[in-house]
Amino acid sequence: MTSASDFDVIVVGSGGAGLAAAATAAEAGASVLVVDAAAGIGGATALSGGSFMAAGTPVQAEAGYPDDTVDEFFDHYLTFNRWQADPGVARRFCEQATPTMAWLTGLGVEFRRENLYRAGRERAPRSHRPTGGGLAIVEALNRACRAGSVEFALGNRVDDLIVSDGRVAGVRARGEELTAHAVVIATGGFGSNPALVAEHFPDAGRAGGEPWSPEPSTCVGDGLRLGAAAGAATTGRNRGELLLSTGFARDLEPFVPAWLVYVTPDGRRFVNEGAPYTVITPTLLTRADWCWALLDEAARISATAPVDARWGMGSWIGDVLLAHARDGRVPTADTVAGLATATQMPLVSLAATVERYNADCRAGTDTRFGKDPGSMKPIATPPFYAVRLRPLVVAVTGYGLVIDADGQVLRETDGEPVPGLFAAGEVTGNVIGAQYLGGGNAIGSALIFGRVAGRAAADQAALITGGVR
Repeated sequence: MTSASDFDVIVVGSGGAGLAAAATAAEAGASVLVVDAAAGIGGATALSGGSFMAAGTPVQAEAGYPDDTVDEFFDHYLTFNRWQADPGVARRFCEQATPTMAWLTGLGVEFRRENLYRAGRERAPRSHRPTGGGLAIVEALNRACRAGSVEFALGNRVDDLIVSDGRVAGVRARGEELTAHAVVIATGGFGSNPALVAEHFPDAGRAGGEPWSPEPSTCVGDGLRLGAAAGAATTGRNRGELLLSTGFARDLEPFVPAWLVYVTPDGRRFVNEGAPYTVITPTLLTRADWCWALLDEAARISATAPVDARWGMGSWIGDVLLAHARDGRVPTADTVAGLATATQMPLVSLAATVERYNADCRAGTDTRFGKDPGSMKPIATPPFYAVRLRPLVVAVTGYGLVIDADGQVLRETDGEPVPGLFAAGEVTGNVIGAQYLGGGNAIGSALIFGRVAGRAAADQAALITGGVR
């Protein structure tokens, strides 16, 4: 390949990862083209809350957590994943999180201390939600791309990669060849491709029902196809973020009421219902394919729409529950024995569960799982309701291309880099580990490794051209 390419870097995908890669490569002096199957930019990032996970940030210090460190973040990352994460890649994630956040701040993204929160049980809160959510991040990255003279070719699905002398040398789209010294794949996940979800994320829908994803319709796994043609290694089967759903509507409901009581089909509680959504689904799936959420009439009457309506909680509004009880989708009964019959749960275990939980409510302590007493409501006022929850919402797919800490895609045959090929974001499979950490894990992966891959791609292009552009 000579230095006479159409672009130094071509980025496939214009979500958070792709825009971060393009803006960073342009900052380094590279000529950049972004190609995307979608008609507009932003991908899943634009639809997200935009939370970004980082340690040792000025926002943390301002909020009273001045001593959080990269080392502690890294230890938490590996421990929470039971060491089923790529240590080198995870280390780069933790090291580059705060510099990437500072870069975003310099581009105009605002992170306020009141929007700092814990995703789980980490000592210090590390999830930073930006003002304006993920859309604000996309807008800032777009401005940076435009300032760097990045070119865009939207509404163009990449058909395949150009490979010359064993090196990725560009892309083909709509019959046209566009050459480059390096290509960054940032096509997002495959949540909108039912066949790939069934193949690579089989936990989704394993209890029946039709899995669905809030991701854009263009997130169909193009990056997996492109990477496979170049001999890329893949990993991360059955990983990602999977949420429980009532199936009433296609609402994204990560923050359901903690006063619900979850029981497996054998009538037993299995989790603190106030635990993070990143914990509840994996915990359930070690015991059963689905569960019931129990509540009584007093809880139903008090269930109202949340003040913060950014995330759907439409299933847990009193009138909605009553309507579905009347149409038969929510089993109901005036006694625990009747509810056991209606749901086919064993009466003995269900009755024991309800009795113990009600006793704990009276005593003001959850003796089984330690739920906040302020979130406990007894199952005492008939009629009683049981809402079936199944793992149907594919929020993040975790199967994808294997990269190294520099964002280079690695080959399946020998684990060495595919020359000229980089990847970032949800299309990668070894940044997010066996356990999704929570708010900021996916967006962090996209933006951090978008930046890493963009810089590395620009540097590689500079080596080929001798710095002449």
